[in-house]
Amino acid sequence: MERVQTLFREGVLSHLEQLESLSHNLAVKQQQSRREEEILQEKRDAIVRLQREKDELQTRIKLQKEEIQALTVKEEASGPAGPCRKEALQEMRVEEMKSVMEALWFTGISGKMTDNGVCFCISTAFEGTYLDSYYLQVDKLENPRIVRHSVPPFIPLGEIAKTHLQANLKKFLSVLFDHLNGYAGRLHQADQLQRAESTYVSGTLKKNSLCTVLSFSYYASVAGRMSSFSAKLLYGDVIRTLPTEALIICSDTSASRQDTIEAHSSLFCSKALISAVESVGSSDANVPSVPSSVLGV
Repeated sequence: MERVQTLFREGVLSHLEQLESLSHNLAVKQQQSRREEEILQEKRDAIVRLQREKDELQTRIKLQKEEIQALTVKEEASGPAGPCRKEALQEMRVEEMKSVMEALWFTGISGKMTDNGVCFCISTAFEGTYLDSYYLQVDKLENPRIVRHSVPPFIPLGEIAKTHLQANLKKFLSVLFDHLNGYAGRLHQADQLQRAESTYVSGTLKKNSLCTVLSFSYYASVAGRMSSFSAKLLYGDVIRTLPTEALIICSDTSASRQDTIEAHSSLFCSKALISAVESVGSSDANVPSVPSSVLGV
C-alpha cells in the first residue's frame, strides 16, 4: 500500500513539475511577445518621426530654393553683383546644401562640406547587410560639377549627371543611389551564391559586369526524381535587386516538368537568390554531388 502511495505522490509531483515548467515557459513566451510588440511599436514611432522630419527638411529646402531663385532674378535684373550680394548668395547655397545632406542622410547618403563644395558618401545595403560605399566630390555649388568619384565605370554617372546635377542635386544623388544600391545588391547575391557550399548548384555562376544577367545550373528533386536545371536571371530594371525575368530550362523535357519550371521561375523573381536556390533544392535532402562539367549556361 505504501508503495502505491509513494508512486502516487511521485506521479503527482512529476505532474506538478511539468505544469510549473509549462507555466514558466508560457510566461517567458508572453514576456518575449510583449517585448517584440514594444520593439515593433518603437520602430513604427521612429518611422513616423523620421517621415515628419523628412517632410520638414523638404519644406525647408523648397523655401531656400525659392529664396535663391528670387535673389538670382533680382541680381540679374540689377546688373553686376557686388561682393556682399555674391557672398549672401553663396551662404544661401551652402545652407541649402546642408539641408539636402540632412534630408538624404535617412537614405544612406552622407556628406561633408569642403572648401569648394561637398564630398558625398553613398552607402549601399541589402536585406540589413551593409555593402560597399562610394564617394563623390561635387565642387562649385552655384554651378555643380563632379571633380572626382569612385563610382564603377559601368554605372551611367555621366548620363545621370547630365540629366539631374545642374537642375536638382538632391534628385541626382537619389537616382545615383538607386543605381549603386541595385548593383551592390545584385553583386552581393551573386557572390553569396558563389561562396556558399550549396549542394544544389553545379558549376560556376556567370554574370556580366553590371550583374543584370546571372546564369547558373542547379539540381532539384521532382516527384522523387533528380532533374538538372539551368537558370538565366534577367534584371530588366537596373535599380532592382530581384530579377524581372527568370528563364529556366530542364534537362527532362517532359510536360510534367512545366509546372516545376514555372514555380522555380516565380521563386527566383520573388526571393533573394540564395534563399530561392535553397527553396527549389530543399525538397530532397539526399541530393547527389554534381560534377562541375554538367550543364553550362
